[in-house]
Amino acid sequence: MVFDFQAMNISPEERRISLLKSFLEKDSSDSFSRYALALDYIKLNRLDDAVKEFEYLLTHTPDYTATYYHLGKLYETLGRTADAKKVYQDGISLTAKRGEAHANKELREALFMLTGGDDDD
Repeated sequence: MVFDFQAMNISPEERRISLLKSFLEKDSSDSFSRYALALDYIKLNRLDDAVKEFEYLLTHTPDYTATYYHLGKLYETLGRTADAKKVYQDGISLTAKRGEAHANKELREALFMLTGGDDDD
């Protein structure tokens, strides 16, 4: 069955969400599709849905390092400062172990901006 999304007046983001969900129905372990789905949810201000997808990634694919930065930022947006701080710290630890210098630097900067450099709590 082929859908004519334009005739149905569905936004490009909603089209991508439909496509990404279909990928995940075929392979729930597809980390990239889940990550992209979460980012599209953010674009549509479906923040709770985005949190669920990012948290799923952390639970099922904790080595998908891009999750840490975006989930931390999302937690900040939602006023969940303690959660953001923990996610950044966990991401910093993981990226240091994996030698991912660029991701590590981004996470350190995000943590610094969140805490003003006082992240010893």
